[in-house]
Amino acid sequence: MKKTILYSLLASTVLFSCRKGDNPKIPELTRVPVIKIAPVANSEAVIDVSNNPANFHGQFDVGLLFPQEAPPQKMDIVVIKNGNRALVKTLKTDVTTFPSSLEVTGAQLIALFGPIVLGDFFDIGGDMTISGGLKLEAFPTVGNPYSGGTANIPGSGTFLRYAAICKFNVDDYAGDFTVQVDDWQDFAPGDVVTLTKVDATHLSFFYGTTVEVKPIVITVNANNSITVDKVAYGRYGPGDDIYVAETLPSVDNAVLPCDKVLSIRFTMGLSTGATFNRTYLLKLKKK
Repeated sequence: MKKTILYSLLASTVLFSCRKGDNPKIPELTRVPVIKIAPVANSEAVIDVSNNPANFHGQFDVGLLFPQEAPPQKMDIVVIKNGNRALVKTLKTDVTTFPSSLEVTGAQLIALFGPIVLGDFFDIGGDMTISGGLKLEAFPTVGNPYSGGTANIPGSGTFLRYAAICKFNVDDYAGDFTVQVDDWQDFAPGDVVTLTKVDATHLSFFYGTTVEVKPIVITVNANNSITVDKVAYGRYGPGDDIYVAETLPSVDNAVLPCDKVLSIRFTMGLSTGATFNRTYLLKLKKK
């Protein structure tokens, strides 16, 4: 009991000996609006180098993720090429209305940075001047303008990227293709597979089955990646099990319009639910 009383007294002494001035001062916090840059619906999303890149015309809206927050005094819209924060160029100065609809053209980007080639990409952000005249850069050379979690907030978009790619045109992919690789071995290298246009973003073809044959439909996404939903594409003979195929996420699932190449990495299985223990690459090139 005596020891308990002694410990209590010591604890009280420590507690009462603390002074307000001994605590570190909390720095003054500044409230910063979060920019939201988003492409206008149905506007150009990529720079097509198979066409003249100067013809690119992108449209985007610049606003605030939380409109109820106090807006910045102004915002300068800036752009960098290939992630180089040491070379920031200005697209438009003194934006003061949020949201605002703006545009960027290939001709502008070429004038600022020089020729655009396959693989280039351009990031567009906003340098904000907030109350008190403090300027916050979109692409500082040291650190980031926002904490790491900001980009994960649903609906956020602190910058917008336009990449230079060969844009997919479904008409270029309708017709005969030569097999380069078929891990499933329905086809041999050099065999010809015909792709059929379904619509602007879908193609179809048949694998090597002979009974209850159904087309495999390929979806081409805006970024040139492709997906194939699970499909029971047929039997290899009367009485055989029905085989199914689908894509899993993979960098191999893509069209390469500059080279007129298409590659698909399938997972194969049976309609009974059995799947095989690997994936199978099919790679085709336009004849």
